Amino acid sequence: MGNTQQKQQNKSFLVEAGVISISSFVVKIIGVLFKIPLAHILGGGMGIFSAAYSLYAMLYMISTSGLPVAISRLIAASDKRGRQREVQRTFRVALTAFTVVGVLATAVMMLAASWFFRVTEHQDSVLAAYIIAPTLLFVCVCSAFRGYYQGLHNMYPTAVGQLIEAVFKMGLGLGATFWARHMGYSSAVQAACAVSGITVGMLVEMGMLFVYRAVTHKRRPAGTDPGADPIPALTKRILLIALPATITSSALYLSNFIDTVLIKRCLMLGGSASEVAEDLYTAYTSYSTAIADLLPSTLIYPIAISILPAVSAALSVRDTDGANRHIVQSVRISAIIGLPSAAFLLATAPACLSLLYRAPLAGYERIDAMQVSSGTLRILAVGIIFMAVVSTTNALLQAVGKIWLPMISVGIGVVVMAFLEFFGVSGPFGIYGAPFSSVCCYLIASSLNLFFLRRHTTAPLSPVGLFFRPALCALLTGLAAFGVYCGMTCLLPGGGRGTALAILLVCGVVTVGVYVVTMLAFRGITADEVRLLPFGGRIAAFLIRKGWLHESV
Repeated sequence: MGNTQQKQQNKSFLVEAGVISISSFVVKIIGVLFKIPLAHILGGGMGIFSAAYSLYAMLYMISTSGLPVAISRLIAASDKRGRQREVQRTFRVALTAFTVVGVLATAVMMLAASWFFRVTEHQDSVLAAYIIAPTLLFVCVCSAFRGYYQGLHNMYPTAVGQLIEAVFKMGLGLGATFWARHMGYSSAVQAACAVSGITVGMLVEMGMLFVYRAVTHKRRPAGTDPGADPIPALTKRILLIALPATITSSALYLSNFIDTVLIKRCLMLGGSASEVAEDLYTAYTSYSTAIADLLPSTLIYPIAISILPAVSAALSVRDTDGANRHIVQSVRISAIIGLPSAAFLLATAPACLSLLYRAPLAGYERIDAMQVSSGTLRILAVGIIFMAVVSTTNALLQAVGKIWLPMISVGIGVVVMAFLEFFGVSGPFGIYGAPFSSVCCYLIASSLNLFFLRRHTTAPLSPVGLFFRPALCALLTGLAAFGVYCGMTCLLPGGGRGTALAILLVCGVVTVGVYVVTMLAFRGITADEVRLLPFGGRIAAFLIRKGWLHESV
């Protein structure tokens, strides 16, 4: 019975993570496809769009980052105990709180936009800020629904909502921008049209979630609990969980803000002309960081979303063994996915940039943008494994009730990053000091998170046991991928998009093949972990029959 229940839990975890992984990956690809033509349409007006979006992103992070975490954790625990009345009351409290926060955030952006952009000398961004401001209300309401359904282990509303937002963002945003340019409107109007797709997409998603709730709510069992905690107590619990999660996420966003504040100034302190410093900053922040964030955010972040309610639910019924199993498996899977992703990107960085951004990178006159972006992207690739572990362990610490510890880990990492970036970029490393400082930030945060987990749980989290064999396999995989990449670039000179695509496809096949073979040869993965993969039950049974994989003890 226990083994059957464990397999069912593993299957549920796999489905949840898989749904969000696929959705997040598609959303990220749509985001890339949105920004490439948008840069060509707006031209110099891209800065107007970026300035408006940066203010929105800061308020968005503060408004929503901790709230879904809080509600999903509380609802998962209540649902596990069969307290359906409390589940519904928690959702109603959260929806009310999220709506209030959204109204306040929208008001702040509307009232502060004119002053903020006048001070930062981006006056043309005010109209775009007004257009995108209502999105803060819509996304807060959507976050209440997302947290509710994630707590009930239903990832489909979140996945569908993300897709709706992304499709409108690209389709309506690009269409409206192209129309505004065709009509001869100013760059400020074009940028406002670009952000309109985000606003409409979130509005449509919010409507979809209300309809989904109305259709499915009556299907939920009534439950047998005699009552639920009072509204003030539930509100307090939500805030106590949401506040540290918000601070943690805002601290991670602060690392991007530090790049904006420090990089150009430090490059000029190091002797670069203002125009060259601007080009170096753009080559790094516009191209390298976007690609480096693509893999962990689409493949690892969904694990964090799925594992938090699973661990919270296990702990709510005092299932310590089940919680420990989820903790170890989630950290292991983060490493097993993150390590080969880092190896692949490290080997093929120039081809990735050529495929996505060849034309914009070729337009630079003062610097070799391709060389700069390739170098910084390869450094960032090393940090993918640490980014993966940070996202998962942040969620795990919140799930086990140590909600303030991720804030300490990330805060220390950000402080060290700022120190290293200032002296590295203005010193001998130049622009390459920026990605190096980011890698150090995530290394420190992930190490501290693992230390806190070992201290406050009984889960076996030895770094050697968690990472050594996957890291060895990833090293061999990276060497093979780099060898194939060098050979392919010699056989297929030219560097066009078609060539880059062919190189990436071949290197991708080699990366997957070598990693799988070495992981089986060195026993870097267990049968239970294989079962967490798509079609994992059949794959594990086949490998065990062949003697290539041994049953977990």
